[in-house]
Amino acid sequence: MHYIQSNGIDFILQLMNKAAVKYNFNLSSTIFPLKEKKYFNLLYSFLVSLIIPIPILNAADFQKGFEAHLKGDYISAIKEWGPLAAQGDAAAQFNIGNMFDFGKGVAEDNAQAVYWYNKSAEQGNANAQYALGWMYENGEGVVKDLAMAFRWYKRAAERNHPAAQTNLGWMYENGKGLVQDYKKAFELYSKAADKGQVEGQLNLGIMYNKGKGVEKNYKWAVFWYKQAADKGNAEAQLNLGIMFKYGRGVEENYTQAVNWFKMSAEQGNVEAQSNLGWMYEYGKGVDQDYSQAISWYQKAAEQGNVSAQMYLGIIYTYGKGVNKDYSKVFYWYKKAADLGDSLAQLNLGIMYQYGKGVEEDYSESVFWYKKSAEQGQAEAQTSLAWMYENGKGIEIDNEQAVYWYKKAAERGDTNAQLKLGIIYKNGSDTTEDYTQSFYWYKKVAEQGDAVAQLNVGIMYEYGKGVGEDYSQAAFWYKKSAEQGHSEAQANLGWFYLNGKGVELDYKKAIEWYKKSAEQGYISAQLSLGEIYKNGKGIPEDYTQAFYWYKKVAEKGDSSAQYNLGLMYEYGKGTAEDYTQAVQWYKKAAEQGDTQAQLNLALMYKYGTGVSEDYSQAVFWYKKAAEQGDTKAQVNLATMYNAGEGVPENYILAYKWSNLAAARGSEQARDLKNELRKRMTREQIAEAQQLSIEWEQSVSSQ
Repeated sequence: MHYIQSNGIDFILQLMNKAAVKYNFNLSSTIFPLKEKKYFNLLYSFLVSLIIPIPILNAADFQKGFEAHLKGDYISAIKEWGPLAAQGDAAAQFNIGNMFDFGKGVAEDNAQAVYWYNKSAEQGNANAQYALGWMYENGEGVVKDLAMAFRWYKRAAERNHPAAQTNLGWMYENGKGLVQDYKKAFELYSKAADKGQVEGQLNLGIMYNKGKGVEKNYKWAVFWYKQAADKGNAEAQLNLGIMFKYGRGVEENYTQAVNWFKMSAEQGNVEAQSNLGWMYEYGKGVDQDYSQAISWYQKAAEQGNVSAQMYLGIIYTYGKGVNKDYSKVFYWYKKAADLGDSLAQLNLGIMYQYGKGVEEDYSESVFWYKKSAEQGQAEAQTSLAWMYENGKGIEIDNEQAVYWYKKAAERGDTNAQLKLGIIYKNGSDTTEDYTQSFYWYKKVAEQGDAVAQLNVGIMYEYGKGVGEDYSQAAFWYKKSAEQGHSEAQANLGWFYLNGKGVELDYKKAIEWYKKSAEQGYISAQLSLGEIYKNGKGIPEDYTQAFYWYKKVAEKGDSSAQYNLGLMYEYGKGTAEDYTQAVQWYKKAAEQGDTQAQLNLALMYKYGTGVSEDYSQAVFWYKKAAEQGDTKAQVNLATMYNAGEGVPENYILAYKWSNLAAARGSEQARDLKNELRKRMTREQIAEAQQLSIEWEQSVSSQ
């Protein structure tokens, strides 16, 4: 027995290159690869077979075959090895199988490869057993059969074939053709790794990293990644870079992370290229360099790496190192969306909805939102619900809107939860359901949303969907108020002013009203005006009252306009000014404020701040009277009785005095009795009928 010696480094490289051309190794881009490069190991097995011991009788022929193969003379190699294989030489049989497998000197024929691998494997050749396992696993030259793959890998592994041990470990790890067993996978990877098998070392690192079949141990993961990475394994280099990036098993070290990412990236690993781009984008371990970031992202993106495509989309969105370019944003998001990335699909939906980088198209927006929503993307589900609710790009469908809002809400999307609270509270598009409304508002409120906290407070205050509870209402109003919500601040001010759910405290009431009022909340400004005017809990302060009434009056609030008119008329908090009083009374009166209408009528009747005008007085008395104001009814009756601003009319005078008398006015009763003396029965009957009709019209309203 002797060994055929070979200085065949060049030969090995040539053979590897040929194999790479045929099988185009494409490494997994994930941090936790599931499969190794099996054909690299098959090729390795072939090379090993060239230096195994053979009988002296056949050594010369085997050597001639080796030399011919080295020169690329595959036909001569087959001529030398063929007879040896036919005579049962296991090494020659394996080599012939390999020639058929790779199509060297013969037409590629996987079935023939399997035939010769089988011949060799049956004689116990571990390389052939490994190769045969691979053929069965991948269905090349035979029908795919994981049980047979397992059988041959196992036999090779038992003969300490490291690649077979790795592949067998992979089958156990992933439950391929057998019951999943992480411990067995770990044991097999360990055996292969101890022999220096690169993929075994990589996979062993992964097992330690993930705690599969062994207790999680980042330090050991780093150790084995480093073993494989030092041998040039791109995935191990990637994984080692990630460990340094996040400080797992080693101290966080961005410089080392960049170093390993770069080694892997230069071998074409897309995940490493994407990570390296990120390091350049944010200046981690290298000087910040957007052009380098874009360069590496683009390399990965063009190979279909979704993360890199998304990063490029963001780069062009914010104009990092480049001009903002929505058309390029759209381009890269579309690439990622077409590959099924739910976030990219969401972003594409947004771009179509708002016409960013592409023409506005609600139908396309709905299409992409739906794609993303069906993958469980909560924001897309909320957006899709909105499209259904508002009939954008699709027919209005309130049932579908609620369906998608619920989907998003159940995934914790606060916008969807808030929307459901509103829908169920208002009974819009579904049955009014305060219990459901309260449920969803409370979900959002507990996450700190000020609007939801306000609404929970309101529901506790009025007992909607939950038992009435002023203390709980005050609790939630305060939560919202402390976040600056003006309505909640005003409500909390009212609670302190009236001692609801909290101890009565005028000082705190004013404090919260002021916070709300300073944000422009009208109700709070009006309340402050009333507090200062009436001196509720504090001394009267007409100047402050005037200040706040004016704030609200200028925004068109009729109550404030009326009060401002009063303050100008009587010189409270400001100089007396009848003209200004008339102006503000009129603004309020035109909005239907009865007190303002009454006061304005008086100003016209007596020519205060305006020229005396009985017809205008009658006009405004009538406006107030029609709304049921007793004083206005008495005054209007008086005008009709005296024929002031209108022709004298006892019937209408009686009508209005009759109505005011019914409301307890003594003056109206006296006028009514006086009128009866001057009216016929028919006139009185007509006036009474007019009174009845007016009462009926008011009741119907």
